[in-house]
Amino acid sequence: MNGPISRIVIAASLFLLQAGMAQAQKAMQFPDATETAQELIALWEESNSVCRGAAGGDVKVAAACLSRSVYGAALNERDWCYGRNEDANADMV
Repeated sequence: MNGPISRIVIAASLFLLQAGMAQAQKAMQFPDATETAQELIALWEESNSVCRGAAGGDVKVAAACLSRSVYGAALNERDWCYGRNEDANADMV
């Protein structure tokens, strides 16, 4: 299947794939979470200190890094961030 028809099919497929991905990104992973934003921030900070403060290869470090990602995702769903868009990572508070 070559030519203009195949390009239309490919373009339509890409459009539908992107639309599906956008819809999936809007779905909340933790809609029933009971932790407050302050609790999630404390959990994120605790796991971040373990994740950043130890050598890789340790199970505890890997678990802390994964936990940090989960806590970050939960905070993102609540529209919390660690700074402003124009801040460099080192300047975010």
